[in-house]
Amino acid sequence: MVMKVRCTACGSKRFRYTTGDQKGKFHHGAVCAYCFKPFTVQDVLPHTEIDPIAHCLIRQRNSRLRP
Repeated sequence: MVMKVRCTACGSKRFRYTTGDQKGKFHHGAVCAYCFKPFTVQDVLPHTEIDPIAHCLIRQRNSRLRP
């Protein structure tokens, strides 16, 4: 799945994954590569594309659910 993100604090599109202690706070996930703000749901862009494989899987699931 394709996910587009943008930091709501500084507008950067770059991020990096974290696994440990960041500035005295435990955060596991992703932070902005520029301002180091932890990413939240608000940072995910609302019109994210779904890749073709996901479209295919959704169609297959829907066809199985219909009687």
